[in-house]
Amino acid sequence: MKRLSVLMTAILLALSAAGCGASQTTDAKAAGNKTKTVSDVLSAAKETTAPGTTATQIPTQVPQANLTYPKLDYKAELDLTSMSNTLIYSEVSNMMTTPNDYNGKTVKTNGTFDVYVDPKTDTYYYACIIQDATACCSQGIEFVPKKDMKYPDDFPEVGTPIAIGGEFETYKEGDKQYIRLKNAEVAIGKV
Repeated sequence: MKRLSVLMTAILLALSAAGCGASQTTDAKAAGNKTKTVSDVLSAAKETTAPGTTATQIPTQVPQANLTYPKLDYKAELDLTSMSNTLIYSEVSNMMTTPNDYNGKTVKTNGTFDVYVDPKTDTYYYACIIQDATACCSQGIEFVPKKDMKYPDDFPEVGTPIAIGGEFETYKEGDKQYIRLKNAEVAIGKV
């Protein structure tokens, strides 16, 4: 039993140490699978937005220590709110690389609110941004609210802590595959 405990601790430490460095591998796998993450889309938006366009700029996220996450009464098969930041980061990475393993599962998580507006289609994409334990890396999970909500009136400010719960699904836009939580319930916290 003690050996198993020591082994599990060593594995978790190794995963933790490799967490941010592994994002390049995860990105490469995601590109090979043509599955795009919220982080990919947001980064691409920053890089490709020409001066004078209407794309939403991504502000700096609020430090984790200053966040108060709201409670969300949502029963989920996968509750990321009860996991450590390292495990959450690992689980979200798995969602990006093997999305078919999660299709149809209900997922609950918390993070900070973000939004991206595609200037070509005027489509709004909402995301819950999740930082790892060291706050050096972040990943996002796109969500589609259960209720008919309009941005900005029905949403919090970017960077506000939120909790979301919804059904995991993949979808395609063009030849790219994306992931999101559909029919998501949203709870808003305080900074």
